[in-house]
Amino acid sequence: MKINLKYAEKEVKVEIPEENFIYSLSPGDLPGLKNEEESIKESLRNPVSSAPLIQEIKEGMKIVILGDDITRPTPRRKIFPVLLDEINEAGVPDKDITLIIALGTHRYMSKKEIERCFGKKVTERVEVLNHEWKDESNFVYIGSTGSGIPVKINKISYESDYLIGVGNITPHCLAGYSGGAKIIQPGISSWEATARTHLIPAKKDNFLDFAGNPENEVRLEMEKVAKIAGLNFIINTVLNSKGEIVEVVGGDPVKAHRKGVEVAKKIYERKIPELADILILSAYPVDIDYWQAMKPLLYAQHGVRKNGTVIFLASMPEGISSVHSELEKYGNKSYNQIKRLIREKKIEDLVCAHALLQHTLVKERTDIICISEGLSWEQKEKMGFKHADSLEEALEIALRKRGRKAKIGVINYGGEVLPRLR
Repeated sequence: MKINLKYAEKEVKVEIPEENFIYSLSPGDLPGLKNEEESIKESLRNPVSSAPLIQEIKEGMKIVILGDDITRPTPRRKIFPVLLDEINEAGVPDKDITLIIALGTHRYMSKKEIERCFGKKVTERVEVLNHEWKDESNFVYIGSTGSGIPVKINKISYESDYLIGVGNITPHCLAGYSGGAKIIQPGISSWEATARTHLIPAKKDNFLDFAGNPENEVRLEMEKVAKIAGLNFIINTVLNSKGEIVEVVGGDPVKAHRKGVEVAKKIYERKIPELADILILSAYPVDIDYWQAMKPLLYAQHGVRKNGTVIFLASMPEGISSVHSELEKYGNKSYNQIKRLIREKKIEDLVCAHALLQHTLVKERTDIICISEGLSWEQKEKMGFKHADSLEEALEIALRKRGRKAKIGVINYGGEVLPRLR
């Protein structure tokens, strides 16, 4: 079997003995919309469980739109011009609209990156700002959820008259699926709030149960935060592997999101006949760094046996993480050691703590052979990975360990695929 896998902006080939091969997964390719612009406009004028946006917005309002960052595939250049025109038609000029990039705790985007993501047609019309989460003066505390999650959000967003979130829906390791309320939490929330929501699975050590479940505890807490924060309206897309819009939903931040998830499940949740002994995984397109590429590794656990091997193909040009340095510092620790360090308050970055728990869980459940130009041999060793220069070398290492009759599965575009046993 000869299979092509996406790596950075190129494709690499792997040959698998036919007698070992059991499955090959990639996102399902539903057809793109015939007229994307009209469909976006329709989502604003015929939204889910909401009045049309043009009726919601009134002259004299200050509008804040939240958009996601460079790590997400949201088709911003298609959505934002239509959205801005609709707001203008409702009587609000561009000068009264601010676009905030909902970074969560990701690195700030440069001016060039902002222009590339949103396009000049947007950046020349409205002010575009990073959510500067490192600066405490940019936040306002407005309360907490019933479980005690602090609602401390971006001050400019809070002071707006109407708050709109723009995002994209794909599987997510904690929130079940991305999109919806995630634009608020973690998007424009404080570091403390994000740490609290992201550590929820640590209470039951059940991190693997959350991906693909939009009704899980983390997602529901995020939605409570978003409601208190005053998120009024969302526009979310679902894309196929070509980047075409398959579905666009607008309206209520919860009900519109769930409508989008129904479509997303058809694309991203893929059936497999059995678990693999060896899984070859392309982390593309969620592979800018290991902070992001860890998500495909988590999803892949649903397609490989415990004590199996994952061959992890991920470019990771920005290394492990440019923001969360403790991920590399403690990457060689065990799951229980990380839990102890959290209890003893020796890990300062509690947002990073959840990622360390996820990383160590995966590392202890499966062997990981890493092929990446973005990580050095030393970094791979620090994270508990084995190094390989090529897929051929990695497959040979895996077959020597798991046996020549080992069953092999393949996942391409692993950042967008969630394996499900038939």
